[in-house]
Amino acid sequence: MKILVVGLVENEQMDRLWREGYKRGHNIVGCYSSELVVLAELNNFLPTLRSKKIEDFDLLYFWAPGKKRWDWYATANYLHKKYSMIVVNKKNLGRYNPSILEDLYVQSDSGIDFPKSAVIFSVKSVNSIVGNFKFPVIVKMANGKQGKNVYKVENKKELKEVVAKLEKDTGEAIVIREFIPNDGDIRVFTIGYKAVGAMKRTPKEGEFRSNISQGGTGSKFDLSKYSNIKKLAEKASIAAGVEIAGVDVIIDLRDNKPYILEVNPGPQFMGIEKYTGINIAGKIINYFEELYSKNGKR
Repeated sequence: MKILVVGLVENEQMDRLWREGYKRGHNIVGCYSSELVVLAELNNFLPTLRSKKIEDFDLLYFWAPGKKRWDWYATANYLHKKYSMIVVNKKNLGRYNPSILEDLYVQSDSGIDFPKSAVIFSVKSVNSIVGNFKFPVIVKMANGKQGKNVYKVENKKELKEVVAKLEKDTGEAIVIREFIPNDGDIRVFTIGYKAVGAMKRTPKEGEFRSNISQGGTGSKFDLSKYSNIKKLAEKASIAAGVEIAGVDVIIDLRDNKPYILEVNPGPQFMGIEKYTGINIAGKIINYFEELYSKNGKR
């Protein structure tokens, strides 16, 4: 099987996927999202990777198409319809527009518990929404990653200052979220909408962010003892339509109730392999093989 990974090229994660695929006789190729070139004319729509054929691939895995995602989604739709190419994650094939608002809507509509949240685009909107929250609150960029541009604010004045800064720096959607007392979060890795492993991420002393990139530490989390968290993560990945996901869950220290924080469609898996010993890369390849077998050779 020939597999194209969009947005993953030269790093440890791509190397792990390549090695696991190579063991099974698969050819895995990574590309930058910027490599896409499409020639369109009457009766001809030809996407390539800078003149290299895309249609020869059996499976396309969206890992991180980034800001060029809309162009890649259109291309994937074409490849799926024209050549029956398998596409992972299917979330991107016309089901809905991936955004924080759509994620919140889907979770709300599916009965999935998540912290109360508001999405705004300007500091001028703070007054209209602040009455719905108790301080402290979490403020973050809607498309933020690795704990960057995430703040815990204690009052309205500080909230306005942070929102104004984010608005000026990025101009993108801003999320205000209720703060849930916790001792870290849990990253549940799902493949084919099934939880295959989990790790606990504990923030360093004096920090509220649990991200490893922000100094947090990781440890194995035994999902077999927490069926409610396993079911919640699987339900969230199904609702979002994300086949391979890193589902972040937080547990309220006041009543042990779990909440979904995020369903990440481009999850890092080196950490969970390190702390749990689970061969995530191998399980991803297994899933690709299952899809290929189910859909038949093209």
